[in-house]
Amino acid sequence: MKKALLVCMLLYAAPGVFGQVSIGVRGGFNASNIEFGGGAGETIGTGYMKPLYGWHADLMFNIPVAGRFYLQPYLRYIRKGATIRDQPWLKPDIPGLTVTWGSSMELDYLELPVNMVYKLPVGRGHLVGGVGPYVGYGLKGKYNYRLMRNGVEEAREVRKVRFSDSGGDASTIRMQPWEAGAHLSIGYEFFSTFTIAANCNIGLTDIDRGNDGRSRNQYLGLSMGFLLNREDY
Repeated sequence: MKKALLVCMLLYAAPGVFGQVSIGVRGGFNASNIEFGGGAGETIGTGYMKPLYGWHADLMFNIPVAGRFYLQPYLRYIRKGATIRDQPWLKPDIPGLTVTWGSSMELDYLELPVNMVYKLPVGRGHLVGGVGPYVGYGLKGKYNYRLMRNGVEEAREVRKVRFSDSGGDASTIRMQPWEAGAHLSIGYEFFSTFTIAANCNIGLTDIDRGNDGRSRNQYLGLSMGFLLNREDY
């Protein structure tokens, strides 16, 4: 009897608790890079990498917490990585020898940022700022490079990037599958539905499986989208 009464109470309270949770869709563009450190940073040198321009798509949840504070977790599919500058001193062009020149590293991730945000009424909408952690899982990737001979490009090749904790072969590049870090965002909600936001993602864990290097993802992005079924205003 007590269990049945508890279930009835939960069913009665659920619409009031979860009825105010809004779901949104969002997408946008991002400029990402890979920060190298340790032995890899000393070998590659400063300024070796430059931004890779990619895209992302989000499924967002807007959960009222207290007053103007909200919890906003969202599931994000994103392409990030870096492009690679030409630095002849890394791989000198020896006459008659074919050398490899890196072009770009493209990595697809599924991310889960969880931001605590504060919404300040400004004009006919709200100024929104948030910060929180994120966790990401690598899905697939590729490393693009060129084959050069006597300073002339002979061909363009691609190697797969696989995310795994162990194993490997000569035809693929292996990277750590999991990563985590900090996520920050600032944006504006127009009429409580249309949203625009700038976000920054700072990776804090090493995705490099080597022992003498350290690689961490980072990016800046711009997102636009809509929040649906708003009941909290």
